[in-house]
Amino acid sequence: MSVFRSGDQPPSWCELTGFEFVELSGEPLPLPIEAEKQRLLVARGSCRLTSAKGAQVLCEGQFCDMDGADGPFTADAGDRTARILIFSGRWGTELGGCGVFQVTPSNTVDTRGDPVSYPKSTDFDSHYHDCDEYWVIIDGAGTVIVGSRSFDVEVGDCVAIGMGHHHDLPQVSADVKGAYFETTLEGKKRFGHLWEHRHGPADIQSERM
Repeated sequence: MSVFRSGDQPPSWCELTGFEFVELSGEPLPLPIEAEKQRLLVARGSCRLTSAKGAQVLCEGQFCDMDGADGPFTADAGDRTARILIFSGRWGTELGGCGVFQVTPSNTVDTRGDPVSYPKSTDFDSHYHDCDEYWVIIDGAGTVIVGSRSFDVEVGDCVAIGMGHHHDLPQVSADVKGAYFETTLEGKKRFGHLWEHRHGPADIQSERM
């Protein structure tokens, strides 16, 4: 597991090379293309993304890939405010999911995920993916576990999770809202949460830690 922030250099194995929060209010804001691949995700509110192909309105949790050939791009939130997240990197064409998730304290025992030996106070499930995944903390704070390692995270942290490594968010000290981005599918190319008790052993990429 690696945790980094906007402006930091991610580990060399990461397909995500950077991310940036952008606050929208008032006039349309130009969004330059600065990487091989860029994806805009709405982290709060809604925004209008305008390009040479026209305009579309995206609501919280929705995303759009920004192809440089369709530029220039601008974004605005109309007469309100919004927060967007720009992912930059070099991922492929077959991707996993992307969106916004929320985790709050819960007395409900998770029965979907793989068994764990550490204490839990959320109903989040321990799972793995056939791809790398990145979590960016939008609101709140908590403890993330990847494999046998744990790390306390807060607003602005990005957790880089390598393919096949079990991960979980078992404890929150303040309700968490986060963005997730599952990049290039590999191996069996299954999407979604995978569990060893249902899907078989994980294909762990040991160098991606």
